[in-house]
Amino acid sequence: MPKPYWLDAALEDTQKVSKMKKTVEQAESEYPILKDMGVQYSFHPKADAGYLEFWPKEEIGTDASPRPTEIPLGQIGVEILDPTTRPIDVMGDVTSHYLVKTDPKMKAYYEQFVGSLQPDQRARLREQYQHARDYERETRPYESWEEQTGMPGYFRGYPFQQWPDPDIYYTDTQRAMLDDMMRDLTTRKGAK
Repeated sequence: MPKPYWLDAALEDTQKVSKMKKTVEQAESEYPILKDMGVQYSFHPKADAGYLEFWPKEEIGTDASPRPTEIPLGQIGVEILDPTTRPIDVMGDVTSHYLVKTDPKMKAYYEQFVGSLQPDQRARLREQYQHARDYERETRPYESWEEQTGMPGYFRGYPFQQWPDPDIYYTDTQRAMLDDMMRDLTTRKGAK
């Protein structure tokens, strides 16, 4: 008798979730600062949904994308959606969406980076926004998109190895500052 099709799918999801959990273990090992922050994690393999989603303490989500039940309100969390998510991606999302608002050193790095953007870099953000409107169903005004998505993405692109060709997108001074930030993140513990 052939195995039911749903059994293969369930086994595949179990394997994906196991891989995602190992990614979190690696992230907490490589970036000790994550261990003491109280980050909650959820693991929901989804095709074409991106790699992960950061959940601030009070964000409830939308009908189409509700807050995962494994991440209680009042706590920060990361929902991992793709088993190919890397430990550095987890740290990147926590840094660019949370630590830059709550940790004085990370906030200073972020503000320094934002203040250093050149006109061509700001134009690149505008192009990314237009692409998101044209192809990714983006509806927010530019200012909201830049604050919530565009600038955090640009900030983490080079240091968290999410963008190719850093020489094209970042100045030497920006790369040196972001390299300092990464050294700091790999050695610090316990920031909340």
